[in-house]
Amino acid sequence: MSRIKVDFARFAGVFIVATLLVAVSAPLADLVGEPAYAPWLLFAGLALYGVGLSHILRRVLFPYIDLKSFSESARHEPTGAGLVFVGVCLVLSAFVSLMGNVVHADELPSNAKLYLPMLKAEQQAYWADMSLPSALGAQIEQETCASLKSKRCWSPRVELRTSRERGVGLGQITKTARFDALSEVVASNRQALAGWGWESNLYDPKYQLRALVLKDKQGWSVMHGTASDSDRLAFTFASYNGGIGGVMSDRKMCQAIRGCDSGRWFGNVEHTSLKAKKAVSGYGVSFFQVNRDYVRNVMVVRRARYAHYFSEV
Repeated sequence: MSRIKVDFARFAGVFIVATLLVAVSAPLADLVGEPAYAPWLLFAGLALYGVGLSHILRRVLFPYIDLKSFSESARHEPTGAGLVFVGVCLVLSAFVSLMGNVVHADELPSNAKLYLPMLKAEQQAYWADMSLPSALGAQIEQETCASLKSKRCWSPRVELRTSRERGVGLGQITKTARFDALSEVVASNRQALAGWGWESNLYDPKYQLRALVLKDKQGWSVMHGTASDSDRLAFTFASYNGGIGGVMSDRKMCQAIRGCDSGRWFGNVEHTSLKAKKAVSGYGVSFFQVNRDYVRNVMVVRRARYAHYFSEV
């Protein structure tokens, strides 16, 4: 078989495996109930893309160099062959490293690059032992990003106004006729959120991010008896979106169903709820679906984008 055919076969094989890993990362993690698997599978696929491209780059930049021959000849003439071998490896290593940095930079929304350092600082100050801080970035994306290129994505001035509610900022802190989430979180954290309100500093990103972290931490603190930290975080995000009381009711409903584990979100409590399952005008889906999609998008679909920033992968 000619060198070109061998190269093509190698690249095609690596490309197919990489594509499969990227494609199945979120569905497989969702299927087995382990959201932490998603970023590992995703980045494994991206790494394989890098391997395939580096092979092509080596053939383009060094068309007359056969690394196998050099590695064999190094046993007889180690100095010259070894230097060439090392030089090629250094060039390819630099390319793969650069490509990895570009991928991570390009996939983040532009506003996220501005506010991620602030989010990390608030998380470290108010919830330093959080197990998966990347989920906070995913949560903000879920709250604000209709698309990653939208100007509203990761914007502290983004607002949602409907006849039912008003949501503001990076955490879409919400006010309706029945409740006022901003006033509630300020009342629970008077010192940390002093000076923040509907009429004062409403669009200050630091207050918005601090409130998001504190509200999530409050939900986490009451979600006891969970099977894993991933499940506990899933309950936490479900409570952020739909209220702590709603999650508690869902878990009690699960307890009454044979085979349903109230300590597990994925595959268990996520399917049990008293929330309305009829599509709501203005949303296009039911409140039940909104809540369940919220958790899945934060924990499985979006989180991998921020794992690298928080050094989780």
